[in-house]
Amino acid sequence: MNKTPEPPRRWTWPHYRFVQWALPRLLKMLGGWRAVGAENVPDEGGAVVASNHLSFLDPLALGVAYPRRSYYFAKKELFEVPVFGWIVRKCYAFPVERGAADTRALKNAIEVLKAGELLVMFPEGTRSRDGVMQPFDLGAALTASRAGVPIIPAAVTGTNQVLPLGARCLRRGSVAVSFGEPIDALQFAPKPGKDDLQRITERLEASVRALKAEQEEFFAAQARERTERRAEP
Repeated sequence: MNKTPEPPRRWTWPHYRFVQWALPRLLKMLGGWRAVGAENVPDEGGAVVASNHLSFLDPLALGVAYPRRSYYFAKKELFEVPVFGWIVRKCYAFPVERGAADTRALKNAIEVLKAGELLVMFPEGTRSRDGVMQPFDLGAALTASRAGVPIIPAAVTGTNQVLPLGARCLRRGSVAVSFGEPIDALQFAPKPGKDDLQRITERLEASVRALKAEQEEFFAAQARERTERRAEP
């Protein structure tokens, strides 16, 4: 199995651009789409976009919220499926061995970032089954520090309603994506140690929790407004 990512090029695969155009419109039809803080994603240069994880829809939702393309980790089993594995690779995903220290995947991630690309990561490690954010691992901080790039905190809400665990098609619901201010992965030391990586991760997790709380308050306010409108004579 070829473990190398799709090579960075000046052009982007047309089907990726099509998804960036089509998905926000589809989500609006299904109930709502909100993207906030995309100005925090740099226009050029490498960066890790680190988000909470609720659904298989999360990578797509994050990737269509800003104009740049993104690279993604994906479990290696997906690349073993004929045709589908090719499609996943052409969507800028590359394989990672889950539950193991995959040094090859880390090397690929660092190379992609040093080439000036964005890399989406989910520091929870897996999707949350109940919507509650799980503790972050050190992976995003480690990858960003090794590559010498910033981390962009991100949060998604509602994707687990639109595409729940086990669902085979999209359902009605509202999706929100937010991005926070960049975090300097080298702020504590030129070569951060484990304690430094832990502090970076704690700051990242706090930022994502704050973004997620803002999203939830926004949706709660919308729900209150709808209830008040229905109650009006």
